[in-house]
Amino acid sequence: MKLENGNSVLKVNYSIFRPAGNDTAFVYGFNYTPEQKKQINDAIMAKHSNVEQVGFIDLDRKPELQMAGGEFCGNATRSAAYIYLNGKAGRIKMIVNSNDVINCGVTAEQKAWCEIPLYHGPNVITEKEPGIYIVKMNGMVSVVIQENSAQKYLKQKEILKTFGMEFIHKYQLEDSEAVGIMFCEKKNGILKINPIVWVKSIDTLFYETACGSGTTAVCMVEAFLKKSNQQIDILQPSGMTITASTIYNDGNIEKATIFGNVETDGKLYSIEIKPHPLT
Repeated sequence: MKLENGNSVLKVNYSIFRPAGNDTAFVYGFNYTPEQKKQINDAIMAKHSNVEQVGFIDLDRKPELQMAGGEFCGNATRSAAYIYLNGKAGRIKMIVNSNDVINCGVTAEQKAWCEIPLYHGPNVITEKEPGIYIVKMNGMVSVVIQENSAQKYLKQKEILKTFGMEFIHKYQLEDSEAVGIMFCEKKNGILKINPIVWVKSIDTLFYETACGSGTTAVCMVEAFLKKSNQQIDILQPSGMTITASTIYNDGNIEKATIFGNVETDGKLYSIEIKPHPLT
C-alpha cells in the first residue's frame, strides 16, 4: 500500500493466463480483505474485458490459490499449478480456497491438469427432467443439459445467459457458491459445451470461453449413464478442448481429472485501487 495525495492506494500486480481460452487473472499476494478482493476483481475485469475470473497466489509460499469469489475453478487451479511449476513437468499439492488440497501438475507434453474435488454426499447426480441433470461438486453445482434438450436454447445464444439464470431459479440453486449451466451440442461429431457460470459472492455471470468444472460434470453424467470409466475431449467456446477423465466404481464417481493447454502473454500488469472505507 502506498500514499497518494494523503489517501491510501493499493498497487496490485497480476498476470493473465489462458487455460483453453478461459482468460484468468492471477494477482500476486494474499493480504487482501474480501471487500478488497472484490474491488480488485471488478477493477481487473473493467480493464480487461477478456478476463472472466480472478485468483490470488503467492509464489513465495507453498502452493495455494484463492479465488476472488471463493468458488472452486478447475481451469484456475491447473493454471496456478502451471505457474508454481514454471511450466515444467511435475506434480504438486495445492490448497484451494483454504478448504481443499488438490493434486495437480504439468505433464511432459506441457498439459496442465488438476483433480476435481468431488461431493460424496447423497444424490451427486440427479436427473431433473429428461436430458437435464444436476451434478453436485465441492464449490460448484453444474446443470448439464444434453444435446436434445439444449437445442431450443442454443437457437438463441444471444440470450443464453438469461436462460442460464432461469434454470438457476427454476431448480432453486441461488444459495450455491457457484452454478454452471452447461448447454451441450455436437459439432462435427465432437461434444461441445456452452457454459453459463454464475458466482454468488461477487455476482458475476459469464458465457465463459471455457469451463473445467462444467467439462467434468458432463463427463460425470456420461460415466453415470454408461456405468463405466470415461475420458472425453470436450470442445469449448474458445475452439480449444479440455479433456475430462472420470473413474466410476459401483455407482460412484471416485475420481475426476481435467487437463489441457495453458497459455500466457508473459506480461506483468498492475492497477491501483483506493480501498473503500472500513476495508
